[in-house]
Amino acid sequence: MAGAATPPLLRIGVLALLVLQNTSLRLVMKHARTVSPNFSATAAVSACEVLKFSVAITVLARVRRSLTTALVEVLNYRELLPMLVPAALYLLADRLHHVSTRRLDVAAFQVLSQSKVLTAALFGKVFRGRDYSSRQWFCLCAIAGGIAICQLADIGVDTVPMPDLLGVATVMTTSLLGAAAGTYIEATLQRGSGDGVLWKRAAQMAANGCLIAAGPASRSNLEGFVFSAWMVVALNAAGGLLVAAAMRYADNVLKTLAASLSIVVSTVAATIFLSAPAPSSRFAFGGLIVVGSIYVYGTAPKVVVETRAEAAEKA
Repeated sequence: MAGAATPPLLRIGVLALLVLQNTSLRLVMKHARTVSPNFSATAAVSACEVLKFSVAITVLARVRRSLTTALVEVLNYRELLPMLVPAALYLLADRLHHVSTRRLDVAAFQVLSQSKVLTAALFGKVFRGRDYSSRQWFCLCAIAGGIAICQLADIGVDTVPMPDLLGVATVMTTSLLGAAAGTYIEATLQRGSGDGVLWKRAAQMAANGCLIAAGPASRSNLEGFVFSAWMVVALNAAGGLLVAAAMRYADNVLKTLAASLSIVVSTVAATIFLSAPAPSSRFAFGGLIVVGSIYVYGTAPKVVVETRAEAAEKA
C-alpha cells in the first residue's frame, strides 16, 4: 500500500494544507455569501470540476511529456468507468443530505452528522484491514463529540430535540455512503506507483464530476459571481486535489479528522479576520476536546497485526 511507505512529514504536510484549505474555504464562502448571496452553487460546482480537471491533466501531461498521452490515459474507459462509483455515491449522499436537513432540526443534524468520523474508521477496518487501538477508538468518539459540542455552541442551543426517525436514517446513510466512497477512492489512489497515479486519478474523478454536474449546470448561469465567489471555486478545486493527495499519502480517517479540525480553526479565524463574535466557553471546551483527541490519536501506538505467514514462521 502506498500510504505505508509515505514519509511522515509528507503526510503531515498534506493534512496541514487540507486543514488550511478547509479553513480558508469556510471564511471565503461566508464572505462571498455576504457580498453576493445569490450566486449559483450549481454553477460553482461545475466550474470547480472543470478547474480540477484542467489542473490535473496539465500536471499529468508534464509528467508524461505529452498532453495526448495524458488524455488517452485518463479517458481510458476501463479505468474511467469504475471511478463513476464514488462519484455516484457522493451524488446520492448529497441528495440525502438535503433530505436530512429538511427532516431534522439544525441541532440534531449537526450532532448526528458527526457519525462520519466513526463510519470512516469502520470502513477502514472492514475494507482496508486497518486496526485501531481502544485508545484510538475512544479518541474518534471524543472527536465526534467535541465537534458536536462546538456546532451546538455555534448555533446557540443547549439541548437536542428528539429527532425524526427518517431524518436519522438519512443522516446515517449519508455518513455510510461518504465513508464507502472515501474508502473506494483511497484504495484506488493507493494502487500503483509513480508520480502520475495521483494526477491521473484526480483527473478521472474530475472528468466524472464534470459529466455529473453538466446537466444541472446547464440550467444555471454565472450571474452574481464576484471575485470572492471565484475564490470559492478555486479553493474547492484545491480541496478536491488535496483530498486526493490525502487519500494517496494518508487515509480516509485522517482526511476526515483534518476536516473536523478545520471547523474549530475556521471559527477562531473568523473571530480574528472577519470580526465575528468570540467563541463561547462551550465552543472552547469542545475545541479543546477535538485538538487534544486528534493529538492523542496521532501519537497512539500503532496496532501491529500479525499475518498468517508471520504466525507460521513463528510456529
